Amino acid sequence: MIDIKISVRNIIEFVHRYGDIVSSTMGASPQRMEEGTRAHVKIQKQRQKEDSSYEKEQYLKYEILFDDIRFTVDGRADGMVRGRYIEEIKSTYAPLEDVDEDFNRLYWAQVMFYGFMYMEEHKTENILLLLTYFNLDTEVSKTFERTCSYEELKTYVSETIEEYLKYVREDARWKKERNESLKKLQFPFLNYRTGQRDLAVDVYRTVRQGGKLFAKAPTGIGKTISTLFPAVKAIGEGEADRIFYLTAKGTLKTVAEEAVEIIKNKGGSVKFLTITSKEKVCLNDEVNCNPDQCTFAEGHYDRINECILDILKNERSYSKEMIISYARKYRVCPFELSLDLSYFSDLIICDYNYVFDPRVYLRRFFMDVRENYIFLVDEAHNLVDRSRDMYSAVLTKDMVMEAKKAGEKFSYLKRSLTKLNKKFIEMRKVLEEKEGKQHYFGVSDDLIFTLKDFLMAFEIFQKEVREDFEGRDKILDLFFAVNGFLNIAEIYNDGYVTYEENSGANVIIKLFCVYPRDILIDVFKRAKASILFSATLSPMSYYFDVLGGEEEDYRKTLGSPFPKENLKVYLDRSIDTRYRKREESFTGISENIYKMMSSKKGNYIAFFPSYKYMRDVHEIFMEKYGECFETYIQEPSLGEKERGEVLSLFYVEREKSFVAFMVLGGIFSEGIDLAGDALIGTSVVGVGYPQVSYERDLIRDYFARDNLGFEYAYIYPGINRVLQAAGRVIRSETDQGLVLLMDLRYSWAQYKHLLPEEWQPLWDWKNQN
Repeated sequence: MIDIKISVRNIIEFVHRYGDIVSSTMGASPQRMEEGTRAHVKIQKQRQKEDSSYEKEQYLKYEILFDDIRFTVDGRADGMVRGRYIEEIKSTYAPLEDVDEDFNRLYWAQVMFYGFMYMEEHKTENILLLLTYFNLDTEVSKTFERTCSYEELKTYVSETIEEYLKYVREDARWKKERNESLKKLQFPFLNYRTGQRDLAVDVYRTVRQGGKLFAKAPTGIGKTISTLFPAVKAIGEGEADRIFYLTAKGTLKTVAEEAVEIIKNKGGSVKFLTITSKEKVCLNDEVNCNPDQCTFAEGHYDRINECILDILKNERSYSKEMIISYARKYRVCPFELSLDLSYFSDLIICDYNYVFDPRVYLRRFFMDVRENYIFLVDEAHNLVDRSRDMYSAVLTKDMVMEAKKAGEKFSYLKRSLTKLNKKFIEMRKVLEEKEGKQHYFGVSDDLIFTLKDFLMAFEIFQKEVREDFEGRDKILDLFFAVNGFLNIAEIYNDGYVTYEENSGANVIIKLFCVYPRDILIDVFKRAKASILFSATLSPMSYYFDVLGGEEEDYRKTLGSPFPKENLKVYLDRSIDTRYRKREESFTGISENIYKMMSSKKGNYIAFFPSYKYMRDVHEIFMEKYGECFETYIQEPSLGEKERGEVLSLFYVEREKSFVAFMVLGGIFSEGIDLAGDALIGTSVVGVGYPQVSYERDLIRDYFARDNLGFEYAYIYPGINRVLQAAGRVIRSETDQGLVLLMDLRYSWAQYKHLLPEEWQPLWDWKNQN
């Protein structure tokens, strides 16, 4: 027996959706949801005054058996008076004179479901259905009424469920085949690497028991297959329903895809989907989701379900190419198609933001969790800064002025933007007395009110002005920024600092998430089990703290699977890279790079803490040794194509040694795989500190209360960059190479104990043989 559980809202949004992508969406931001709650509360209180027997938020459920499927649909009716009526309440900014009975067919569908479920339970023959619209601007409501019979609603509900079961049956057929194959699935390699079996066992145990596992697993242990294999096995055994493989970089998605293909080649049936950004799958020359401008957005929902059913019947995997092909065939948006196919995927490979970012996360899965999810968080050390970014929000005076200029002819926009601009002028006056910067805890209620006023004006603008015009994008940009700011203001907690900063005539205000721990704890509750893994979760206590580790969660530290003698780690403690001593270090660093490259012909990387430092040393190196070697120096802002071209330099046959001058923490210091002889040595200049900045100092000041300010802001993130850069050298059991650390601080205890155990003791570069 297969159990299918779905909410009233979700089944209706799937089966009965219609029209354009923009016009028929029922999605809502957290801010709009809060306003919707306000509307519900207002109407519910009013109804209770009218009739004390009025009940709000009443849970209703309907269960029916179809062969081997037990189907359950449930939800909460906004209000009811038993035996008399059931009510659905919807909030809107649309003028109520424009709202008629057929304003949105999906809303009627919801209240019809609730009506049927009530009648089925209480065995009544007729019921009065109320659909009430509440205007958030005027706070006036408008109610429509329908009296429906039991047979009328039963027919409607049955037809809706039968339509949905077309997709469920195809999915159930696949899951039966999947589970049978996964029960037989064996580990896809003949032998486990050292530590690999331990990691896989711990992952499986965590999935079964629930909770989080923080795993520090060195390069070469096979982290991807060691986490995916037990997770997939758990799905086959009914321990979980879906896997989210989360990455910080696009290149890591490819690694996960390759691991799934290995599992499939060994007989494991797994449907996986890689979510590709809208920009990369859009079929137009530029992304414009306005249905007047995009033929794929116009009428998308009228065609999408037929497209999905075709795919479920005929495809066993969801590649980017397949999705684009069907999108063209059915004239639907490929990005929205991929999101819908995620419903029918066992494994979703995607960027962190689809799970963690409050602006874009997959609400279809996480607003009303009904399944057991597994989160596999790859390169989890990246989640610290990414979460700070995702849970922060910024507004600037320049944004407001650009939108104000573009919206001059719309009086309601001009009025709200003038008020908002005045707020920024007031901020600037205060900042002029405080040396251009200030920080504090909290968010001004007055600012929140002014921002909400702009959103109300924007909603009117969006409904009334459909045509494109110069500057419309500036108004949209501000809308998204304001909406994001208000959403973050809703989750603002003790882990935040608000700061304001003057930059010429511009003023910046930012809600800065310094300590994302509590927010991440809540996000991880969406999953039954979360596995956070990386080669560089060091020190473990730091990542366990910031990323939301709790007392009952697990920690695992594995040693390197490679022979210690394959990697020699040297230290030149005579090099002082501290800022005041940097100029004195240029010559010594150049000599060390020369000596490293002269020891054995091959390819090397020299990593530096900044572009300026790198260029200064490169200039001296080229003057003294340029004719001896082939070199490359990293340029900023490289795209994917240029990145690939640079990596190809490591596979060119050469007569001389080759060295690439690169920046620590950049696109080449992690997430690249230069196995074998492609890279045989790396030098790391400095201890990897992030660039000194106002935000970094705010992090330092925040954690100073625990006497960990400098460690959390600079030392620990810096060491992580060093470990990632050094990790480029040894990628397999047969690789051999060296790492040269250049900074006197590595001989200090507080830095030395942060280095991997297998690096100890560090070899003295000056006295090497």
